Amino acid sequence: MDTERLIRTLAENVEPVRPLRHPWVRALAWTAGGALYVLLLVAVMSPRDDLAARMHDPGFLIEQAAALLTGVTAAIAAFATAVPGSRRNVVLVPLVSAVAWIGIVSVGAVREFQLAGPEVVLQADWGCVWTVLLGAAVPAGLMATMLRRGAPLTPYTTAALGGLAAAGIGNLGVCLFHPHSSDLVVLVWHCGTVLVVAALAGTAGGQLLRWPPRRTRALMSV
Repeated sequence: MDTERLIRTLAENVEPVRPLRHPWVRALAWTAGGALYVLLLVAVMSPRDDLAARMHDPGFLIEQAAALLTGVTAAIAAFATAVPGSRRNVVLVPLVSAVAWIGIVSVGAVREFQLAGPEVVLQADWGCVWTVLLGAAVPAGLMATMLRRGAPLTPYTTAALGGLAAAGIGNLGVCLFHPHSSDLVVLVWHCGTVLVVAALAGTAGGQLLRWPPRRTRALMSV
């Protein structure tokens, strides 16, 4: 490698760089954008008929709050992992939130099973899957765009957290316009879809969030 040539190439191609805002600030901006999309989606799809009644149901509100907390904390953690030197234990927060959310839904599912007994039947609800994916589509695209502005040195972890954030927000919107029959359905088809999206995003992290960018790698190979 010609050191002088490398220095000259870097100097000629240098561009002004603005430091990224704090992960909390970026997560807030992302959440606001995702919320606007979710509200628009709910308006287009029409709110569920029993939404007014469900808004007075503490169990429903707690579940949605837990899902929202999971999405927001995952977004904060994703943006934090795209900043070299950030504290890595931040990834534990969305994991705890996700476990709490799944635990809350699981308690409701167990209660339903105890009340109905063996008559409880889990029916396939692919509509939940597609609507969660629809709700997560725009937040996921916005998340990927914002993450690429950072330095995702742990692309698999960062992408998994970004997928968890987008799917968590998408799931919240789905629950506002797509009614579900039981907490068991939510546990399997909602929580399950969110976790699968996070896993798939993490698997594709190396391709989605290449670091350093191709241009930088080209300069480094000079």
